Amino acid sequence: MARQRPAPKASNIARVPGLDAPGALHDLSEIHPLLDHYPRKTDKDGNLDLDTARLWPSNPPLDDMLKNQADDDVDEASLPHGLTKEDLRRFLKRALIVKRTSNMTTAGKIPSMYALVVVGNGRGIAGYGEGKDDEVARAVRKATNRAMRNLTAFDRYDDRTIYHDIDHKFHATKIQFRSRPPGFGNRCNHYIHEICSCIGILDISAKVWGSRNPMNVIKATFEALTQKQKLPEDIARGRGKRVVDVQHTYYGASE
Repeated sequence: MARQRPAPKASNIARVPGLDAPGALHDLSEIHPLLDHYPRKTDKDGNLDLDTARLWPSNPPLDDMLKNQADDDVDEASLPHGLTKEDLRRFLKRALIVKRTSNMTTAGKIPSMYALVVVGNGRGIAGYGEGKDDEVARAVRKATNRAMRNLTAFDRYDDRTIYHDIDHKFHATKIQFRSRPPGFGNRCNHYIHEICSCIGILDISAKVWGSRNPMNVIKATFEALTQKQKLPEDIARGRGKRVVDVQHTYYGASE
């Protein structure tokens, strides 16, 4: 005599109506409360319409975009020059370096990702930041948050180039910056080109000598443009002359 199988026990797992029976499929012409996403537009009777587009916000909150650890969050109080979070949405962001690094310990090699990001508004304000994490996206997000907290104002002559030629040395990297006339463009190392685009420098030429390590080139560029430029006010104060005379002598301007 064949043995009979015992009847299956009732399961306590909640089942989706219309999908609990084997082989049964949900009617795709109807909106399901668990399988369909919200929000959507409704008609006059309050019924949801499948043909309407989803109402996702066009500008997601910056807090969600830059969500990270507590020490890397961007706060308006920490932003210089009176900037707000609305201003940061329009900033240019360039991830110039993304690479894999390893930390050798007694337990072996511990891999991680390193990122260096440059941000700027294209009108004289820019900054760079470094981030390291196990994942690339989180490392870039950390670097972006730190770059926004390290924003610096750069002096530009006629809002397009530097005031004078600059020779700067950073460790084993030597860089020569040359001021150029209008329409010359940015003819320089590709890392310097991206930095100048974020700052808003339109006409400049640069030559890199010695070490071309990307990290050294980027840091040398920021250090040279922030510390090596002499403004007409500084030259006039040091020589005991008027600013008008200095501008006329050095820049051919009478105002």
